[in-house]
Amino acid sequence: MNQLGIPRPLLSGYLGIMLFMMGDGMEQGWLSPYLIEKGMSIQQTASLFTAYGITIAIASWFSGVLAETLTPKKAMLIGLIIYLLGTVGFIGWGMESLHFPTMLVTYALRGFGYPLFAYSFLVWISYLTPRQMLGRAVGWFWFVFTGGLNVLGAFYSSWAIRELGHINALWSAVFWVLLGALFSWF
Repeated sequence: MNQLGIPRPLLSGYLGIMLFMMGDGMEQGWLSPYLIEKGMSIQQTASLFTAYGITIAIASWFSGVLAETLTPKKAMLIGLIIYLLGTVGFIGWGMESLHFPTMLVTYALRGFGYPLFAYSFLVWISYLTPRQMLGRAVGWFWFVFTGGLNVLGAFYSSWAIRELGHINALWSAVFWVLLGALFSWF
């Protein structure tokens, strides 16, 4: 693994990031059309994703600060908890009734979670990786991050929606996020 640029102590963490991001990214390609089909306006869905994006940007900066202050593992745990709280609120309360204010707050909260989790792992990579292989190790991070978020998440959702339905597919993402968290920590 060292030859490939993946520090051996972090090997399972890379797999964990891919699984976590797979769970996080599964709704990217279909949530907005689904919500519009259920009666929300384009402006509401745009506001939902804008709030999500704003919190991602803020949490991206905080991930480095928290990882440095608390340790990467603790910052990842905070990110996981925030992500799960936002997800439960979004799916369980907001999506159930399509209550826009609840959806806005909880989807934004969810947006705080994944950068704290994933980017804190990136800080952990920089702490444990020898300088001569740091570029490859960071490249692998972005490979698994994008592979989970944009590739596996979209692929999985195409199956999960057909077999489980939209709401249950969203709930199933919690499994992938938790599995990814376990791999990342151990």
